[in-house]
Amino acid sequence: MKFLAIPLMAAILALGFGAPPAQADRNTIRDLADQAVLVHRITKSACMLFVGAETPVHAQDVIASSEMLTTLSVWLAMDPDASEPMLTELETYTRSARQIAAGDRHTVPVTLLLLGNPSLAARYRERWQSAPSDVEERHRASYALVQELRVASQAFQRDLCLFLTNLTPEGAGAILATDIAEFSDALVRLVEGDVETGIVPAPNIHIKITLGKVASKWKTLEPILSGAASGAPVDSRNAQLASVLGDSILANFDEISDRFLNY
Repeated sequence: MKFLAIPLMAAILALGFGAPPAQADRNTIRDLADQAVLVHRITKSACMLFVGAETPVHAQDVIASSEMLTTLSVWLAMDPDASEPMLTELETYTRSARQIAAGDRHTVPVTLLLLGNPSLAARYRERWQSAPSDVEERHRASYALVQELRVASQAFQRDLCLFLTNLTPEGAGAILATDIAEFSDALVRLVEGDVETGIVPAPNIHIKITLGKVASKWKTLEPILSGAASGAPVDSRNAQLASVLGDSILANFDEISDRFLNY
């Protein structure tokens, strides 16, 4: 896993995150998806610590991702439309994450983190759906779907880890099963196109090949996730494998995002 070989902040930057936008109104779809990715990434790593993962990479990831999320979210202070609840949620969320990374494995900070995750992620998602895009209009729907799948690659890791705890929300299995089906369908639509939703077929061979790499990793990840969704016990080793696969899929989607930007 790349995080064991290079510093965590450098690794996070390598996954495609950039500097915060200079103006609040310049948050693009990708900027806001970056922030949602970090929300799920923090929760996943904090959850792994909660269930007893010994590797220091998870604590390092919580700290580095929290710092990056705070940096990328500075636009909230400049946005007159930013709601006070969102600012408060962000502060509570990152504070809880830092507590867990510092060694506090009690249920209270973990519960605060888990409660804050879906709400905060939803706030970012609501904003990116109406955010400007840096790609041509004909590619906007495809590019937006790529951002959805970037976020999903990290949300799946979070979901799988939660099945190792007694904090999984009611109905989580059914929700995960739906998300798995939607991810599989989205991969097909990105390759073949979907006229009804404005998604064009993969516009060049590089994007098509990289989508093939994602599909190959998904063949390994999907059965692990589907097993958890159906109620089968989750092996902690599978949770670790899912973490590696999810990060690799995210890197592939980052490459696809760049290809769309430079198309």
